[in-house]
Amino acid sequence: DQFGTSVSINSDATYAVVGAIFENTTGAMYVFTRSGSTWTQQAGPLRATDMGADDRFGTSISINSDGTYIIIGANFEDPGGISNGGAAYIWVRSGSAWAHQAKLTASDVATNYYFGENVAISSDGNYAIVGAIRSVTGGLDAGAAYIYVRSGSTWTQQAKIVSSDAQIYDNFGSAVSLNSDGTYAIVGAPNEDTGGSDAGAVYVFTRSGSTWSQESKIQGSDTS
Repeated sequence: DQFGTSVSINSDATYAVVGAIFENTTGAMYVFTRSGSTWTQQAGPLRATDMGADDRFGTSISINSDGTYIIIGANFEDPGGISNGGAAYIWVRSGSAWAHQAKLTASDVATNYYFGENVAISSDGNYAIVGAIRSVTGGLDAGAAYIYVRSGSTWTQQAKIVSSDAQIYDNFGSAVSLNSDGTYAIVGAPNEDTGGSDAGAVYVFTRSGSTWSQESKIQGSDTS
């Protein structure tokens, strides 16, 4: 089952979520709740209604601050029949019940984009970011990340972000994270070549209204 492929815990440690990418061949997620020092499974295995074999639902997972929203990646899902285009799913909690709210896909999805390789949701549950490591913007497998915004129960793609110096095989989008209110995003590109082959870099983006701009490229002082 590979239970534990991905994990996330909410801010006050009352909810935890776990992905298991090969559960029942499609992948699944499990939700646990804490009372004192006791953890109890609240839900699961939960699967998307359109799951297929080897979708790897659970590749990546993130829960928001108060444990009401979960985003989960399925990077081998075939949206619209596009092989391994990838998808991410939003789940919402009402009381102790979890329900699927939205399926996210890239606006320019193509074969082997692996959208959903990494996901994150803001603390307030209003913004989500999804990495697609094999997006070809800037070169083969340069990678991209997609940002979504929630209005009520509707999620809309707000931006596609790529690094300013995107190159072939950077795999930008391998790691993603958002700050509390979705005004900052950080994206990893582990195969970026500044400082040496596959030295790696991360990029910080900021939001002004609905516009996202690259603020900084970061590397370690001992990059090699």
